[in-house]
Amino acid sequence: MANTSGRVLGVNGNMVTVEFDSAISKNEVGYIQVGSDRLKGEVIRINGNTAALQVFEMTNGISVGDNVEFTDEMLSVSLGPGLLQQIYDGLQNPLPQLAEQCGFFLQRGVYLDAIPNKSWDFTPTVKVGDTLYPGDTFATVPEGLFTHQIMVPFNLANIPYKV
Repeated sequence: MANTSGRVLGVNGNMVTVEFDSAISKNEVGYIQVGSDRLKGEVIRINGNTAALQVFEMTNGISVGDNVEFTDEMLSVSLGPGLLQQIYDGLQNPLPQLAEQCGFFLQRGVYLDAIPNKSWDFTPTVKVGDTLYPGDTFATVPEGLFTHQIMVPFNLANIPYKV
């Protein structure tokens, strides 16, 4: 499915009014293209074919007519092993890696993976033939002093799953 696009109609501080060409949802993520930067924002309000987008970075340089791309994804954060060993900014960018890439003066429009892409020790807690339901724990992963429980996702149908 193609992403919805739009254009900037106005800017008031960190609130940007945009016009869009097809359906979007409240809390959907949109990116405003400002030169070579893509600024992340969240749809706060929809009224007809216009929306208020809250941008999480400085809005300097945004102009009427700038392109906006909506992602069809809700604003969310990543959860999992590696999260507890990081320090993040408000967009869940790990600050040490951000400083390595940009220096100590953070650049706008830079987004990094929140959780390190590495292998973790995975210990199954069930055996072949066990029956699992959404919310059941089936494995653990240690991270420092904490042990994560890996669970069957809650959004799966409430039917038994055989291992």
